[in-house]
Amino acid sequence: MTGPLRAVALLAVAAALAAAPGAPAPAGTPAGGGPGVTVPAGTLRVGQRVLVGLDGWPAGTVQAEVCGNAARRGALDCATGAATHGQVPPAGRASLPVLVAAPPVACPCVLRVRTPTGTATAVADLTLAGVTAPAAAPAAPPELTLVAVRAVDRSGPRGWFGLPGELAVRITLHNPGTEDVTDPPLRLTVGPPGRARTIVAAPAVGTIAAGQTREYHVAVPTDAAPFGRYEVDGRIAVPGRPLAFTVAAARRPWGLPVAAAVLTVVLLLARPARRRVPAATPGRPISK
Repeated sequence: MTGPLRAVALLAVAAALAAAPGAPAPAGTPAGGGPGVTVPAGTLRVGQRVLVGLDGWPAGTVQAEVCGNAARRGALDCATGAATHGQVPPAGRASLPVLVAAPPVACPCVLRVRTPTGTATAVADLTLAGVTAPAAAPAAPPELTLVAVRAVDRSGPRGWFGLPGELAVRITLHNPGTEDVTDPPLRLTVGPPGRARTIVAAPAVGTIAAGQTREYHVAVPTDAAPFGRYEVDGRIAVPGRPLAFTVAAARRPWGLPVAAAVLTVVLLLARPARRRVPAATPGRPISK
C-alpha cells in the first residue's frame, strides 16, 4: 500500500473509532453531550490551584465548588463559601483556575460546576488527600421554653360566696430547638401557696414542632374558700431539660360581706317598734 493510501486508511480507522458507540467521554461530560468539566488526573490537595476545562456551556457566569458525599445533598455537601466564579464566552469553552477547598463532609469528592440559576450543571470526580469526615456534633436534647403563664379566677357567682369554683390557667410554650418535642408528660397541682398538692387533670401536650409555639387552656377546680390565694404548680418532663413553673391567683368573694351587710339591714328594719304609753298627769283624779 502506497504512502498516500496508507494515510487515508489510518484516518478512516481513527474516525470510525471516534464515532464508535461506547467510547468513553471526558470526565464530567454527560452522556447526552451537555455541559462538561474536566479536572487534572491524580490525587489533589486542599489549597492546591488547578486548571479546570469547561466545554459545552452557555455563555455567562459559572460557579465551581468542591463537594463531599458526591454532592448528593446539593449545597449542604459543598464548600460554597470557597467557590470559584468565572466567565464562559459565547463559544462555550473556557479554562477556569480553581482553588481546591476542603468540603464540609467526607469524600467521595467531586467538583461541581453550575450556572447561577442551576439550569446547567456538571460534576467531575476528585481524588483529594487527607479529607475525612468532621466530628459529628452531639444532638441537642429537646427543649421547651415557657413564653407565658396566667391564672384567672373564673368561678362566677359561686366564687362570690366562697363556694367551690375554678381557675382558668393559660400556658404558652415554645420549642426553640431543631427537634420536635413529642408529648412530654405534664403534671399540675393546685393549693394554697407553698402547699399546692392537689393533683389536677392536665391536658396532653402533643407534638410541638421545632420553632413552633402552642397555647394550652386548663380549667383547674378549686375548693370552697372565703378568702385567700391559690397557687398552681406545673412541671413538664422534657427529657434532659424538665420545665417547671408556678402561677398564683387570688379569690375575693365579695358576695359574703355584701350579703352580711344586707342581712344586717333587713334584721334592723324587721325589729318591732315599742308602743309608747302616755304618762299620768299629777294631781288629777282618775275617773271611774
